Amino acid sequence: MSAKAYWVKPPSTLAGPLKQYQQRVLTAIYAVAAYVGQQMQNDARRRAKWEDRTGNARSGLFFAVDGFGMSPLVGQLGSISQGVDAVTKTTENAIVSGTTDRLVLALSHTMYYGKFLELSNGGKYAIIMSTMEANLPRLEAMLKNVLR
Repeated sequence: MSAKAYWVKPPSTLAGPLKQYQQRVLTAIYAVAAYVGQQMQNDARRRAKWEDRTGNARSGLFFAVDGFGMSPLVGQLGSISQGVDAVTKTTENAIVSGTTDRLVLALSHTMYYGKFLELSNGGKYAIIMSTMEANLPRLEAMLKNVLR
């Protein structure tokens, strides 16, 4: 005797709701990344150890979120530049873009001398990695909460 399966609803009717659920989950993950990115930007600007004579280095610290087929989101920049185009034109850092399957959360400098602040003097003035590492537990907890 063999078991038979009978569908109350055909599998094709599940595709639409599953796609909608997927989009809601990806949107929630994107929102968490944007929230934590803003927190990282604020922390980095507040905790930066250097003397910022012009204010450009501090206000040039920014976060960016890209991926999942959504529009890139860039944190508010100071008066030195505005928008995604300004970020890509003023920074010498490699730009890593998200894809439909990958979300990228970045924290970086817009000022050309940002890399010197991060790398010179034995990392005495580095702020990027320590800020990201300090915020990883918050990011992980929020993502676990979203995915429950």
